[in-house]
Amino acid sequence: MGVDRGIQLKADKVPFDGLAIAKALAEELKAGSYDLIFFGKMSPDSSSGVVGPMVSELLGMPCVTAISSLEIADGKGKAKRELEGAQEIVEFPLPAVLTVDEGLNTARLPSLKGIMAAKKKPLEVKPVQLPQPQITLRKLELPAERKAGRVVGEGASAVPELVKLLQTEAKVL
Repeated sequence: MGVDRGIQLKADKVPFDGLAIAKALAEELKAGSYDLIFFGKMSPDSSSGVVGPMVSELLGMPCVTAISSLEIADGKGKAKRELEGAQEIVEFPLPAVLTVDEGLNTARLPSLKGIMAAKKKPLEVKPVQLPQPQITLRKLELPAERKAGRVVGEGASAVPELVKLLQTEAKVL
């Protein structure tokens, strides 16, 4: 899909701590002269959404998060962010770090020729020593099962009983 080379940073164990991951990535990226560095909006494992912004801070680059469209011209970028009930247009200088929301691009399926060419591209695997994590995941568990609901009645005739139960049992009124 247009990449000339790839670098895979390999660690013995990937920590839950986004800062440890960001430091390793920033260390690798600082030598490059990139105009744009893209990250996903958040990772599927921790869903914290912090690695992209942390890398931008460590590299001293501006960061725009959760972008849904992008225009680049004259050494500047313009990105659109979808907010609840609104849109935000952000302008920024290059180089920059961007985290991408859904809708930025349409995935293109590679051709057979492209797949074969990609196999010939170099993939450099580098061992990386991650810094000591500052956050440790101690426990991950499913929430407690909720009690089954019950039907109090139907229509307007059920309202007095429902109000009484909300006051006495649920104690929310």
